Amino acid sequence: MSGGVDSSVTAALLKKEGYEVVGVTLRLFAESKDAVKCCGGADSAAKARASAQALGIRHYFKSAQGLFSKTVIDNFVGGYLSGSTPNPCVECNRHLKFSYLFDLARSMGAEFLATGHYGVIKKTVGEYGLYRGADPLKDQSYFLYCLRKEQLGRILFPLGGLTKKEVRKIASEFSLPSASEPESNDICFVTEGNYDLYLKKTAGIKPRPGYIVDLAGKRIGKHNGFYNFTVGQRRGTGVYGGSRLYVTGVRPETNEVVLGPLEAAHGSAFTLSGMNWLAGPGKKEFACAVQIRYRHKPAACLVSVNENGLAEVRLEKPQFAVAPGQAAVFYEGDRVLGGGIIEKA
Repeated sequence: MSGGVDSSVTAALLKKEGYEVVGVTLRLFAESKDAVKCCGGADSAAKARASAQALGIRHYFKSAQGLFSKTVIDNFVGGYLSGSTPNPCVECNRHLKFSYLFDLARSMGAEFLATGHYGVIKKTVGEYGLYRGADPLKDQSYFLYCLRKEQLGRILFPLGGLTKKEVRKIASEFSLPSASEPESNDICFVTEGNYDLYLKKTAGIKPRPGYIVDLAGKRIGKHNGFYNFTVGQRRGTGVYGGSRLYVTGVRPETNEVVLGPLEAAHGSAFTLSGMNWLAGPGKKEFACAVQIRYRHKPAACLVSVNENGLAEVRLEKPQFAVAPGQAAVFYEGDRVLGGGIIEKA
């Protein structure tokens, strides 16, 4: 229970269905870090406790600061320093919510782990599969590709078939204190809302002045750190005049940021590592759709899996901003086949 409306309604619905519900809130930050207003902070913990009390269910706090710092924050900082664009929400799901918390649930004797994610798990032809949530604006299946196949029968997503509007209505009907809680879309630990400021202030990263170059290698500007840029970025480059230019590459080894025209910011193929399969692959080569970032419209592709477990993806049409570090998730219709992390575009 994060303290937000989604996890609170999840608990309420399960209790109504007759489950014995126990709420667990992970403390991810030191209590003195008051600026953290979303899941894992002291403010959200208090809201989670209030929701549990309103529902009359047992509620526990569990500290996971060290694990969160090591697997999510360090990965985030390290990713940017290597020139990639990491996705901390995927890593939080992978290492905390559906690993640490899943194991904790089992140790407590719980048959299921339930969360407020907007995804659907259903059983067809004798096996469980992960599918998109019913609300296209809230679907979080992209962030859930990292679930282990054997976990699916032990996970519940009560909100998967609901819209956000319906969830808020249910929260009001249960008189939950989180019914009117605003949406939280930013990365929870970047409290300043600015990656550059976070990397300097919290992670202790020093400015690293370097050059911005064009596709031919000509210097066209300067920057204070390549880690402030990501593939596909247009604004904030400090290079103006002429045609619109986009970040097409980040080169930590030479401390350069490469800009080019829109067509140069598109990629037609990429390699994935850290593959996790929820369905298949039954063949070494198959066609499907791939989503290369949250909110990206899935694109048709051909996937080849090599003997090292890496996936080579060839896109039917070049896609904008294929960014190393981001997750790429494969779909067959609404079903999640699996996914991995973009290594090279």
